[in-house]
Amino acid sequence: MKLLKAYVMITRPPNGILMFVGILAGVAISYSKIIRFENLVYSFIVAYTLNGSSMVLNDYFDRDVDRVNAPHRPIPSGLIKPSQAVIYSFILGLIGIIFSSLITIYCMIIAIISYIAAFLYNSSLKKTGLIGNFIVSLIVAAPFIFGATMSDGYVSNRIIVFIVPVILSNTGREVIKGIADVEGDIFRQVNSIARVKGASKAALVGSILYLLAVLFSPVPYILGCVSEYYLPIVLIADVGFIISTRKIMKRPDKENAIKVKTETLLWMFIALIAYILGGIL
Repeated sequence: MKLLKAYVMITRPPNGILMFVGILAGVAISYSKIIRFENLVYSFIVAYTLNGSSMVLNDYFDRDVDRVNAPHRPIPSGLIKPSQAVIYSFILGLIGIIFSSLITIYCMIIAIISYIAAFLYNSSLKKTGLIGNFIVSLIVAAPFIFGATMSDGYVSNRIIVFIVPVILSNTGREVIKGIADVEGDIFRQVNSIARVKGASKAALVGSILYLLAVLFSPVPYILGCVSEYYLPIVLIADVGFIISTRKIMKRPDKENAIKVKTETLLWMFIALIAYILGGIL
């Protein structure tokens, strides 16, 4: 039972579910806003397995650091061997790609590109700092593109106005997250802004990205892509980002960075709700 739990928890179930919600948001903001039941099931499997595969790979490549910083995790604790983690990740990734191919060829292409990007990030691009942060944000935005493409049957330019604030806000989160991860990043030789330029500079860059996301958030409504229901909900997220910006600028230390990056997940989830309700109502 303990081993089964380890295999489940290493996939980070909440992240997989959030990816699936992102796909639903992509459907909501598409032109047609249509999804067949079988595609709903397939897309959940794709979101969960590809995210899970990426998370397992992340733990595999971070296993040496986790022996010190997070010895309770499945790989450093010995519950899952590194070789088993690689096989498990490969199986999850293969399942995700196969089920994406059952939807449309375009969805499969998006899934493959996202999966390759996640692999490259985990294996090498994490060390690049801001570039790596941006790659993560593109991966986070992929479910929106996937969902909209699944609904419309093609990749539309409409999705751009929605993924820009997602990329901006998540990149800001990744930069601020680097403040909390400085010790581990020194060990891994990750050139994060916090490690190279200092926590204050990272807080400034992260905050600017948050505020740019806030400034861009009304654009989908201005362009007529969502209804008026979008505005009051996204405003809650915007206020949250502004509050988090003030917090991290006031005290750019590890403890506060952990709190702010956690808060940001809530603001991003609320923005997801705004996308869904604004898109379908």
